[in-house]
Amino acid sequence: MILLLHGTGGSESDLMPLAHRIAPRATLLGLRGRSTEEGVARFFRRLSMASFDQDDIRSEAAAFAGFWDGAMAAYGLDPARLTVLGYSNGANFAGAVMALHPGLIARAILIRPMLVLDPVPQADLSGVRVLTLQGARDPYGHYAPALNDWLAASGADLDARVTAAGHEIAPADLTAASAWLAETM
Repeated sequence: MILLLHGTGGSESDLMPLAHRIAPRATLLGLRGRSTEEGVARFFRRLSMASFDQDDIRSEAAAFAGFWDGAMAAYGLDPARLTVLGYSNGANFAGAVMALHPGLIARAILIRPMLVLDPVPQADLSGVRVLTLQGARDPYGHYAPALNDWLAASGADLDARVTAAGHEIAPADLTAASAWLAETM
């Protein structure tokens, strides 16, 4: 199963074509972010291009943890068999959830992520497998190493890659994510 977390202005269905190509037989579950900014859906609000509403991140992460626990119980899902696929704001949110609720997410593919928590809590991410895909021409790309450094220092099994792309999702992301997921399942 793949849980999909869209980017800014997206919807619960945005990443379904990509996820279907990454794992054609996987069950897909798309979530829509509950926060809004200038009329578009997000998983948490930002204050500027690289500054984020810390209270909103924390409250939305707590709501997500409640959803997660309820969904796992209601549908009999095994969190160890679930992969979170996030893009941009959704990837940033998944990283924040891993920091604020360690042990919830066991495997994640984060496309164009950055570290959004300030301060970042210490977390034990031993056994968590994470693929980060930074775009070589992404204007936000210089923020990605801080997240990668935190993930590695927290004990995550991290595979950090740079693809030939900007902030958009590119064919190289599909190739990298497909191969990584096949290796980690």
